[in-house]
Amino acid sequence: MNNEKKHDANVEQAEAIQQEHRPASDVYSKAAGKDPETGVEQPTEEAVIEAKEWVDQQNQR
Repeated sequence: MNNEKKHDANVEQAEAIQQEHRPASDVYSKAAGKDPETGVEQPTEEAVIEAKEWVDQQNQR
């Protein structure tokens, strides 16, 4: 398959995905909800604390 056909197939596939069904973010393990305008998850306070602790541990390596 040449590059042009691969590109066309990728574009078709991307256009077929409905944006409202596509996850906006997977950063946090627990979400309190989603922003109605953007669809981005709003994390719980606990999830933010866990994420910060994980980042801090990774930065100590």
